[in-house]
Amino acid sequence: MRTHFSSLIACVLALPCGAQILVDSIPYPGAGTGVWGIDVTADTIFLGSDLTGNIRYSDHNGAVNAELITGFDFNHGLIRMPASYLIAEDYTANGAGLYEIDLAGNLLNSWTFPDVVGGPSSGIGDLCADGNAVWYTMYYPDFNVYPFAYAYKWIPGDPAPIDTVPLQGEQPYGIALKGDTLLYVTDNLNGDQERIYAYDLTNGTDIGWVELPDTPIDNDQRPQGMDYDGEFLYLVANRQGGSAFAYQTIFIYAFDVGTAVWEHASKQDLNAYPVPAEDVLFIESGASELLPAQLIDASGRTVRQFSLASGVNTLNVASLPGGVYMVRSADGRMTRVVKK
Repeated sequence: MRTHFSSLIACVLALPCGAQILVDSIPYPGAGTGVWGIDVTADTIFLGSDLTGNIRYSDHNGAVNAELITGFDFNHGLIRMPASYLIAEDYTANGAGLYEIDLAGNLLNSWTFPDVVGGPSSGIGDLCADGNAVWYTMYYPDFNVYPFAYAYKWIPGDPAPIDTVPLQGEQPYGIALKGDTLLYVTDNLNGDQERIYAYDLTNGTDIGWVELPDTPIDNDQRPQGMDYDGEFLYLVANRQGGSAFAYQTIFIYAFDVGTAVWEHASKQDLNAYPVPAEDVLFIESGASELLPAQLIDASGRTVRQFSLASGVNTLNVASLPGGVYMVRSADGRMTRVVKK
């Protein structure tokens, strides 16, 4: 039987949003605070250590049954594949690495994450799988104005990402995919709230956020890795309360994106359609004045510069190659578009 934190559950249920219900928690009091990567199957929770790089095998009651020695000293994201693991390097100034190891810990492949908006992919927050591609968050480079950071979709070995998503909040770490909804969590930096955010990949819009259960106490739960197992969202974070006696805990959420009432910023978003666009893209802007804007490809390169007026604007995209792009206005608003 897992350990339930009734005070945490009461805290979550008292929040003014129904997106998350904390249904369970699994403490690891002997694990310190180094657990970061997480991948969950029906009978095993795979835990990656940011301190040793090793992978621990835990049951769903919190008993660690074995540990795989990897030979690395990092694990900022863990993907369990049928015959191997993917693990991400934490921070390297000139480009972090993605490593594939077999089930015995032997190195099979390695890649360098491609350059992104702002320079080399230096700080990797977390990984999640999407077919033969991976989504990953970047906590460096990040920025002090919106978009504060980005998530990227990348096929290992490709020279550039194939999709880019603007993120709310600095220091994004854990990332998970639930259907067409991208979920990510941000750590406390410069007084930011620790939150789980949701982003609609189909429409290219922010859905909103929910606060972590620790927010009313000290906003210092130190969220790290996330995984969605098809039913529940698993979050690795410190236990509730002060960090002096912190240890790693997995918080398990029933996460209903479709029926949730989310907190969200009160600003008029850009809206672009059709999805996908073929020849002409229509962009709605609620701004009262003419604004410079850019069309940015998935690798962060500006491919068009134009201006947005109030109302519906048209942009000819017939000559652009198919793929995912972003429209960014000078006032920091963004929307994701797909070119057929």
